[in-house]
Amino acid sequence: MKKLFLIASIVVIVTGALMTFVGGAIFETEMYLIMGPIVLIFGIIFLISGMFSKGVAETNQAKILAAIMIFGSLLGIIGLPLDGDGQIISIAGSVFLILIFLVWPCLCCQGQKDTSSQVIGVASAHDSISIGEISGITGCDEKMVREAIYDAIGKGRLRGKMQGDTFIRAAATTTTYSAPTTTTREREIVTVLVICPFCGAKTEQGIGKCQNCQAAL
Repeated sequence: MKKLFLIASIVVIVTGALMTFVGGAIFETEMYLIMGPIVLIFGIIFLISGMFSKGVAETNQAKILAAIMIFGSLLGIIGLPLDGDGQIISIAGSVFLILIFLVWPCLCCQGQKDTSSQVIGVASAHDSISIGEISGITGCDEKMVREAIYDAIGKGRLRGKMQGDTFIRAAATTTTYSAPTTTTREREIVTVLVICPFCGAKTEQGIGKCQNCQAAL
């Protein structure tokens, strides 16, 4: 389910609102007046970051975090009508959300690096390819693909140029040397390239690992 993280973020927002207005305003519990707004802010941050990081929010790791977010939110809601131990249950649910809040930025940073490497690998494996085609291969949003390509070109990680929405790879430069006058015939060495099934980059056959993403071939 691709939208699970966004759904979980909305659940967290609802939980924060309930803890603030029901637990704090109706039951007049001071703990909910403090914890409720914090959970509400967490949910808003999760939702906004998930919308702008769709590639990361749709990964399996994000889905696991989403399941934990929903579980923590349910604990927070279940504890509302209960006296005594109810507050402990709500605090336990809030702790789960705090842990996710600490882990999520790390996952976003790592996911963006992996996405960038995947986009660069696919682009470098083609002489000419459109943004839409790269998006279809990698499953990343077109805006994210475009930003990754421009960033890679600017940093020298990708040789080529953009013409409209199409990336055109720069031709490899060749240097011509004068052939020495000798009667000895040298054997021609041919390098066979294979395409990595994980990132789409071209790799020399026989190496065993992709030279771009280091995946085992």
